[in-house]
Amino acid sequence: MQNKKPTLKTVAEYLGVSTATVSNAFNRPNQLSKSLREKILSECENLGYSGPSITARSLRTGKTGVIGLLLADNLAFNFTDPVATEFLAGISQLLDQEHVNMLMLPSNTENYQNTQVETIPDSFIVYGKPMDANVMNLITRQRKPLVTVDFCWPDIPSINVDNEQACYDIASHAIHSPDDHILILGLRLESTNALALANLDNLYTEEESVSRCRFEGYKRAIHDKGATLDVDNVWQIHELEKPVLKTMLRGALTSPQRPQVLLCMSDKIALAALEVTQELGLIVPDEIRIVGFDDIPAAESAGLTTVRQPIMHKGQLAAQMAMGHIPYQTMVLDTELMIRRTS
Repeated sequence: MQNKKPTLKTVAEYLGVSTATVSNAFNRPNQLSKSLREKILSECENLGYSGPSITARSLRTGKTGVIGLLLADNLAFNFTDPVATEFLAGISQLLDQEHVNMLMLPSNTENYQNTQVETIPDSFIVYGKPMDANVMNLITRQRKPLVTVDFCWPDIPSINVDNEQACYDIASHAIHSPDDHILILGLRLESTNALALANLDNLYTEEESVSRCRFEGYKRAIHDKGATLDVDNVWQIHELEKPVLKTMLRGALTSPQRPQVLLCMSDKIALAALEVTQELGLIVPDEIRIVGFDDIPAAESAGLTTVRQPIMHKGQLAAQMAMGHIPYQTMVLDTELMIRRTS
């Protein structure tokens, strides 16, 4: 044993147990008593055996024990954005419990060239619509179980909330008068990450983007309230540094046509806007009303009126589908209007 690299078979013979018992100690701990598992793992460590070969197991079973998570945004964004981190926590909690691995996949085709990394996972979760549609084609060609989150794809189950109705409800609450001047601070509404006035003729469809669904909810509420929306008052804000956003907002909030209502598609944007109003000495909500979306932890402490969505639960449901614990199905989860001091 000391002169050769230990294998599953030689380790099992040395310990006087079956190969299945050794394998279970690594891959299916609930099949063994705690004391037996700990004894086997301790002996394996002494022998320099780190567990059954993933490659061999995948050849034998056709499974790798890996779930692929395709992220629409870059990794840095997903590790710092409060909504994305809560979603990832929901997935990770369940995968940890089941000892299942997760492979994060990039959202552009250049990263897939000559790697075949998309062939590794047993199933896929796609969080947000990738800007590069070819990536979705790569994934769907694997013909493996797949669920999308926060967007829809033809013939693929999805997990969403009713973004349009939620934004209709919060905008209807925030708009008090047909004379209210309204500014929409949106997420990505079209195929660019830049800060820009949204090109209303070039927006994503409602199937492609939660941002478009939220925009439609705002528009419907504005119409029903008898108010109007200036085309120059629809901003697209996505991966933007907070100081840049605050500089732009100062310009908007000190202009002669200062808005009375800020409809923000995320709490992150709304909280930045709230900071600017405080710096300018504007009285919230008497002079300006601000609403967000998501109900991240900082929203409650700031008194931000927002839409609460079940972010972590989305991740948990996606993980349950990916692991085969619940059937693949399209789900629309409930939201809740959280009315606080900013409106």
